[in-house]
Amino acid sequence: MLKIVFFADTHLGVDYTINPKVERRRRGNDFFDNYQKILDFAVASKADLVLHGGDFFFRSKVPAPIVDKAYDMLYDFAENDIPFVIVPGNHERSVLPTSILMKHKNIHIFDEPKTMFFEKQNAVIAITGFPNIRNGIRLQYKHLFEQAVEGNPDADIKLLLMHQAIQESQIEGFTFRYGIDVLPLEMLPSDFHAVLSGHIHRAQIFYSEKSGNRIPVIYPGSTERTSSVEIAEEKGFYELLFDESENDWELKETNFHILPTRPMVRLEITKLTEDERVLRNLLEAELSKIDQNSVVRLRCEIPETRKLLKAELLRELTPDTMTLTLAPVYRKR
Repeated sequence: MLKIVFFADTHLGVDYTINPKVERRRRGNDFFDNYQKILDFAVASKADLVLHGGDFFFRSKVPAPIVDKAYDMLYDFAENDIPFVIVPGNHERSVLPTSILMKHKNIHIFDEPKTMFFEKQNAVIAITGFPNIRNGIRLQYKHLFEQAVEGNPDADIKLLLMHQAIQESQIEGFTFRYGIDVLPLEMLPSDFHAVLSGHIHRAQIFYSEKSGNRIPVIYPGSTERTSSVEIAEEKGFYELLFDESENDWELKETNFHILPTRPMVRLEITKLTEDERVLRNLLEAELSKIDQNSVVRLRCEIPETRKLLKAELLRELTPDTMTLTLAPVYRKR
């Protein structure tokens, strides 16, 4: 049995403050902790290959201490002799920060359209991929794919790795179907074992039916919630198990492993008050009702009340175990 661990959208660096001026619980370590849990699982389960579907970092310009921390962890993992393959996402603007640590023989980056080959468990695995295309994937994909597979020898297992929105992928309340930045199912290859992609934060599997073949399209989703839209979503990664049957390799199992995440809660103040004491009592009562380990997104659209929600008051009322952020005022377009 050949095992591949697939995850994406780690967004390392979110709420990770270097030399914070104010001591409060932040979310930065949550993202790094789940990243480490996946690497530890890959080692403990003796994975043959680990794939990352992009948005490794939370943005393109990342402070050096965050880059060093993320790459140090990856370098330590690579010392276990398990290949780690990553395709840069849109948050990296399709290019990962450079570092001598990324020159490790077991770390492989898709800096251009190409196919990488690995031999594991007597199988040749071909990983075809390209960095994220931020504008017009529908128009550019055919050329990119042809460039990546041109002249390739045959392989036992063929996988396409990318960081794009694919037709029929879903987020809360919306299904991607059309648009210049949505890749149609009909354009996907029919002779690959699976299409693996980051970018969509909800874990999901759907299928591309083509030339009599049923190809799974697999999104592992993000490893942590990055928006209140994801409030009810479980976060994790996929373990893909391949087995050889009658000289052909097949994807036998797609096991989703759930990662620990703190509860995310929306809290909205809808009562008009200009009295700080009344507001204080209201907030204390509401915060006492929810899990004290929560990530809270507080919203208030009432100008007279919102002006009382100063940073000092919020820090005083928020338990040390909780992370609270004040949502920006919603502005209708």
